[in-house]
Amino acid sequence: MEGYIEIEKYHRVVSELEQVKFQLEQLKRLVYGAKSERFIASSPDQLSLFEQAPAEEVAKIEVPAHQRQSRRKEKPVRLALPAHLEREIRVIEPQVDTTDMVKIGEERTEVLAYTPSNLKVKVTIRPKFAPKDKTVRGIVIAPLPARFIDKCIADESLLTAILVDKFFDHLPLYRIISRFKRLGIEIPRSTMGGWVAQSVNGLVVLYNKLTELVLKSNYLMVDETRMQVQTNNGPPQRYRKKSKKGKTHRGYLWGYLGVKEKLLFFEYDPSRSATNPAKRLKGYSGTIQSDCYEVYDQIRKAYGGLTHYHCLNHARRKFEKALSNDERRATHALEQFQVLYALERKARQNGWSVDKIKQLRQEKAKPVLEKLFQWMEEESPKTLPQSPIGKAMGYMLKRKSRMLHYLTDGNLQIDTNPIENQIRPIAVGRKNYLFAGSHEAAQRAAIVYSLFACCKMNNVDPAGWLLDVMRRLPNYPINRVEDLLPYKWQAAQNKEVTRKT
Repeated sequence: MEGYIEIEKYHRVVSELEQVKFQLEQLKRLVYGAKSERFIASSPDQLSLFEQAPAEEVAKIEVPAHQRQSRRKEKPVRLALPAHLEREIRVIEPQVDTTDMVKIGEERTEVLAYTPSNLKVKVTIRPKFAPKDKTVRGIVIAPLPARFIDKCIADESLLTAILVDKFFDHLPLYRIISRFKRLGIEIPRSTMGGWVAQSVNGLVVLYNKLTELVLKSNYLMVDETRMQVQTNNGPPQRYRKKSKKGKTHRGYLWGYLGVKEKLLFFEYDPSRSATNPAKRLKGYSGTIQSDCYEVYDQIRKAYGGLTHYHCLNHARRKFEKALSNDERRATHALEQFQVLYALERKARQNGWSVDKIKQLRQEKAKPVLEKLFQWMEEESPKTLPQSPIGKAMGYMLKRKSRMLHYLTDGNLQIDTNPIENQIRPIAVGRKNYLFAGSHEAAQRAAIVYSLFACCKMNNVDPAGWLLDVMRRLPNYPINRVEDLLPYKWQAAQNKEVTRKT
């Protein structure tokens, strides 16, 4: 009995030591190491996964011609400047007499120039008229055109520049203020903050329509990211339980992406509990994809009408982090993930149909995943459950059915990278401005991030779109507000250009 206890103590100490070593490795990587999750196998045979064609694993992966690396080093080509840019022509004549010469050509040199932004004052004059007959009362004056923010000293172009600087280029307000100060005008921070708040309030009608359209999608990706919120002035009553006066509160932006429609919205919530997704997904009957955060499992069990499956990239990351703990096993798993992602890349580059993607997955990806799960079932008992490699295997084995679900439909994605790519700009922003000034300010940030994310996914210039929307929205019919969302706005712009040409 004493020997058994000693063995138990030994295993517990070894397990704790492995955890401490792993945590130290991750900390050193966070401070000093590369953040990339790229994996390159050390075995020279790794290339065979992409060049040979064993029927049970993967078809030959052909690299498109435009992506193949040439062995010959080509001479660098100078950047071609776009034709739509304004040209300022300067002709330099030779400093000799050319009257007896014939012009045989010319040398043209183009350089890209930049003119710093500037401020100007737009003056609107409305003449007032009164009847010559003094017995007749009344003054005639043209009405002031409708504006995005009534009686605001800032034009829509200035409001657009501020919102794009803050929420697309991630500049804190004090940096934006310093830029304007260099141009000769000092705008108080409270004034600029008020402009931002009023501008976002005017865009709420677009945001509400966006959320409605996203939740109609039959395939959603859901994810969340943190956002610190300042609560020095005391939180509103509805957030009081989630806030501590004098400290920043950790809230969350919950993202919902309609994958097929390329539409996304973020919503702020002071909690990471199931409150927000439970509210948004109540009655939803489509498919949702997420990481393995237990909140989504709770929603799946509560709402039987939806289908829920997991992201394979989150499972892959755990094996990548376990390389320092058990290189042999982690490398084997990562090599299988490389096969799966090579198949997805092949389908994407060839532009295959949904049915052909499903067929590829069933014939090539399914055997790879089934062998990987079989291998983990055999190897998992040989590892310490609390070790990084043991946790990585347990993570996948526990969720096997929801890891395999993407194989059943060519419409589904292998991972949640599309929504994570839209969350990354938020991480950049919070590193610059550190926190939102209030819970309401955090929701305003969610609104603008949502609209700009839709611009990015649909290749729309956010500044051009926002300026046009701000000028049109005050007089725009509320029942046609969907036409102002980036994807429809861009289509209308393209039609207009085609009509003019």
